[in-house]
This record gives sequence, C-alpha cells and structure tokens, in this order.
Amino acid sequence: MSPVEERIAAIWREILGPDLAPEAPIGVEDDFFVLGGTSLQAMALVQRLREEFGIPLGLGAVVEDATLSGVGAAVTSGGGAVRS
Repeated sequence: MSPVEERIAAIWREILGPDLAPEAPIGVEDDFFVLGGTSLQAMALVQRLREEFGIPLGLGAVVEDATLSGVGAAVTSGGGAVRS
C-alpha cells in the first residue's frame, strides 16, 4: 500500500466511523461503498480529500472507482479519474 493509499484509508476510517470495525484491515481492493459508505459520506470523503491533498477531486472520480487503489490513483493524478 502506498503512502497516499494509507492516508486515504485513515480518512475512510474517520468517515465510516463506527460502521467499520477498528481492527478490520482496509486493502487496496476494498470498495468504499461495500465497506458501508453512503452517498453523503462519499461527498464528505471528497471534501476531506480535497483538503488533505489540495486537489480539485470530483465526486465522479470516487464513484467511478471506489476502491482504495482507484481513489488513490485519482488523488495521485491530481483529482481526475485514471482510466486503464
């Protein structure tokens, strides 16, 4: 897991709070929504990522690929979704 992904995973833990078991590991293929994230929490996630990384991340980048690796790639690319 990259340092960016580790920071994002920590933010996921903050946002998902009690919905996520504290001892449960978050892996790069885990999906924000499968872990219990809602659309409102996704909007909070986007705002938090904008603040943390100083990038113009859009909600679409998170919705398009909500895995930790996908969100990490969007953050690393400066806010846009990375297509493979």
